[in-house]
Amino acid sequence: MWCLLRKICWCSALFGVLTGALTGFLTGTVWAEEYRAPRAGEAYVTELFGTPARAPERNRRSVTALNLGVQWLPQAPKDYEVLPFGALYLWRNPEDGHSRLRAVLAGLYNELRYDVRPTWLAPTDLILTLDNLTVPTARQEFIDGARIDEEELEWHRVHLGIGLGWRTPLAPGHQDNVLEAALSYQPGLLWFRRGSDTAADFRPPRDTYEGRVHLRLRADALERNLLELPHGGWAAGFDGWYGHRARWRDWGGDTLGGRQGGAGQRTWAAARVHALAALPVPGLADDRHRLVASFYGGLGTDLDRFSAFRLGGEPAGGETEALARPNVLGALFDEFYSRGYAIANLEYRRELLFFCFLHLRGQWAVLDRFRLRGGAVSRQTDSLPALAVALTSGAPWNSQIELGYSYNFGLLRRRGENAEFGASALSLSWSKEF
Repeated sequence: MWCLLRKICWCSALFGVLTGALTGFLTGTVWAEEYRAPRAGEAYVTELFGTPARAPERNRRSVTALNLGVQWLPQAPKDYEVLPFGALYLWRNPEDGHSRLRAVLAGLYNELRYDVRPTWLAPTDLILTLDNLTVPTARQEFIDGARIDEEELEWHRVHLGIGLGWRTPLAPGHQDNVLEAALSYQPGLLWFRRGSDTAADFRPPRDTYEGRVHLRLRADALERNLLELPHGGWAAGFDGWYGHRARWRDWGGDTLGGRQGGAGQRTWAAARVHALAALPVPGLADDRHRLVASFYGGLGTDLDRFSAFRLGGEPAGGETEALARPNVLGALFDEFYSRGYAIANLEYRRELLFFCFLHLRGQWAVLDRFRLRGGAVSRQTDSLPALAVALTSGAPWNSQIELGYSYNFGLLRRRGENAEFGASALSLSWSKEF
């Protein structure tokens, strides 16, 4: 306990010193004229250390980018300490408004959404989607920072989707400022295989057809800076799902809550919301200072390991759909599957150079997770406070890089035979636009 308190005091003091030093230095600086931070896609010309510098105009309606990165979690279980990630990102949003494509392509994981507006259907959109996760290795869940190998499972999902949507522009009128709604039906398949360490008495779920109804709402009224980070305005969204499995049976083992009842999880429902606002820092009129506040929440009924919210640490982003995904600072990818959560974030961002930004972040997350108490496993609602610092910068060859460090006081990690609170993570990501 005293160790945890010392870490909290140390990180709080460090956060306060950094913020105070930056604020004191920056408020003491007198600028010759009112500064306006360069916006996404705009051409920008300035002088940097006595040398002319220029950011060319960029077409934000057509983007192809490769995103690569690695996460180092020194206290994580074996085989999870170093986690690479990467994907190809595609965005096509022609000015005529008749179609729109967003795709995140990683081979084993893909997320694709295509909106098209045929003449006979206008002003309504026809929505086509694809969402799959088909990693050919067994995955474990975690309790108190330890892997549960005896219930590891290789499981896959593929969902297509077709539906109808509607969208209209929002102020301030950039190509991604839109209010939209969509309702789709997503037919899909779930299938499962035992892992090499799966216990003999563990009963895998039955392969099944799963149909989902998905209601999706998005509003994006953000103005973004040169590196596509939220600079001003707001964004919000809602997702609701209703799912039904055609073939489902009792499954599970003795560890993660015992044998799961198939009948009670055959039909499930879940909903999540998010909201974000980018604002000036009170008392600082300079456009180099920004506050970004966000909230994420989710709740569901009859959720299990394969329908619950998957929460963990993952790459962030400034585009509309990336903003909708919650992120638990310092956690493994998909470390938790939760039936309900609430996450609040507050970030102070300082523009160091027109292409370089310092981030100081604080997070308070509340979620339900499995805990081991008195030799028995049960679900418990816990708080996970965290602090983080990051640096985002433009880089050569039309790319950008982000280096970040976070410490989460509520994560549990094994140190010897004991589970202790506190875990750190170091991440490095690079994005190259073509």
